[in-house]
This record gives sequence, structure tokens and C-alpha cells, in this order.
Amino acid sequence: MASLAGLEGIALPSFSSEMPAEDARALRNYLYQLTEQLNYVLTNIDRENCSEEFLERMNGEGA
Repeated sequence: MASLAGLEGIALPSFSSEMPAEDARALRNYLYQLTEQLNYVLTNIDRENCSEEFLERMNGEGA
């Protein structure tokens, strides 16, 4: 199972020198915003928004 710690290793991509700088900047900003939103959601989810099966798996009780 993947962990939240693995998200730290996700890096923004490099872009071809053929891509216009303005487009690369806009895409990089968009990807950064998505990463920030994903980190926020995954670190702020509470137990009432998780299924019992998921909670059991997280506690090591499920297979």
C-alpha cells in the first residue's frame, strides 16, 4: 500500500526547450496547485470519511 510519505518524492516534470516558457510556467503552476491540494486532502481526511475496511487495512488488521 502506498503511503503519504511517498508523495514527497513526486517532482514536477522538466519541459522541452521547444515549449514556450509561458506555457511551461502555466503548466508547472497548475501541477504545483494540484500537488498542494492533494497533500492537503490526504493529510486532513478524518475517520468518518473512511470506510471500515480502509481503517482496518490502515491499522494492519485487514489483508
